[in-house]
Amino acid sequence: MLVPEVGRGQEKAIQSTSDAMARLSDELAQTAPDCVAIISPHGEGHTEAMGVFAGKSSTGDMSAWGVRTQPRTFDNDLALAKAIMEECAAAKIPAQTIGDQGYNLDHGVMVPKHFLDRKTVGLPLVLLTFSWLPLHAHFAFGKAIRVASARMNRRLALVASGDLSHRLIPGAPAGYEPLGTEFDRKLVDAVSRLDAQAVLDLDPNLIERAGECGLRSITILLGALQGLAVKPQVLSYEGPFGVGYMVASFSIKEQLHKGAIS
Repeated sequence: MLVPEVGRGQEKAIQSTSDAMARLSDELAQTAPDCVAIISPHGEGHTEAMGVFAGKSSTGDMSAWGVRTQPRTFDNDLALAKAIMEECAAAKIPAQTIGDQGYNLDHGVMVPKHFLDRKTVGLPLVLLTFSWLPLHAHFAFGKAIRVASARMNRRLALVASGDLSHRLIPGAPAGYEPLGTEFDRKLVDAVSRLDAQAVLDLDPNLIERAGECGLRSITILLGALQGLAVKPQVLSYEGPFGVGYMVASFSIKEQLHKGAIS
């Protein structure tokens, strides 16, 4: 819905989210990243392992959503992708490559790119997916990503893509669940305080009943930020379609150096 060609006017109901994404694009451009990595809940993945795209390039469009546009192709940062796999192996984090025969980008990547590419066009794109392993494994994956980016001397812009509860109101895409609102409230609060432990301690039953798709992406991001002096800020939250949309930024407080997560 955020992409106007898909929303066809309905995106006006989530204007706060659109405005926040535009602001995030401005902030990201100011950090001058070397590459972008996006964790998508809708890409190719493995049940028992994290996914790291190992191909030379990826291509995608929004044709699955009724939008006829020219496909866009993004080069991968092969050296960084390899380094992430190596750090996962060293830390005994299950990880496997994805897209070995080519990769068609999903909307979990294309929607963020619609906004973020306004001022960061041409950057290499590293594609990551999560698994159904416990949350602490995803947190560890995030730490491995940060170590790899530092080792490769990359200023990495890490994007956690995904929605919060899909069950906020009657008629929501995944049905209505009153606990969906509680899940969103707790997650938004934890993110605003950069409280990784509160996220890791979320009740599994609450997570299951919320019907979310972004928790593991966010957990990976929090793992990457662990130990850094970070200023978290929730730029927007809304859910008029019954799906929770949150946009948040995490800026490094001290002077950014190569290898930092922006």
